[in-house]
Amino acid sequence: MKIVGISGTLVGSKTSLILKKQLEELKEQRPSYEIEFIDLKDYTLDFCDGRTIDQYSDDTKKVIQLCEEADGFLIGTSILHGSMPGVLKNLFELVPIQAFTGKVVAFSASSGNPYHYLAIENYVKPVANYLGMYVLPAYFYSIPSDFNPQNEFATPEKEQELKDFVASYDQFLRTLTQKNEVRT
Repeated sequence: MKIVGISGTLVGSKTSLILKKQLEELKEQRPSYEIEFIDLKDYTLDFCDGRTIDQYSDDTKKVIQLCEEADGFLIGTSILHGSMPGVLKNLFELVPIQAFTGKVVAFSASSGNPYHYLAIENYVKPVANYLGMYVLPAYFYSIPSDFNPQNEFATPEKEQELKDFVASYDQFLRTLTQKNEVRT
């Protein structure tokens, strides 16, 4: 089982930090899983403009290939102006729909305040639904006060919330994967 974690923002450090923690927790719970981490800060993605995949840059082709190879996704985003950043929306447009269809995804978001928590429900999940993904109903949301100055969770409750979130994702992933295997 190959899980790809995507930090879908170019700003801040919390989104990447959370995704890494989630992937580490998932690997601890399921050592047999192959884990890949994509931080979109580390890639120069072309804008989706209708070219065929072979005409895009090597970075863009590599990210598309990793998404095509994935069995599931953990995707993190910052919330900017009440929605996902353009770099994540661009990724969803670059990757062929078939690479996402029928795969399990869970979302995490970091924001500067507690008021944007519904952005995942209102702007991010609808895109995943359009792409035919199985979306974990729960999501992980964090704000600056959830972290201490060392960029660790400020409370054991937030750490436990992350662990529970990852466990829920894994259960959702395994359940849906088993059902899909029976149908094929």
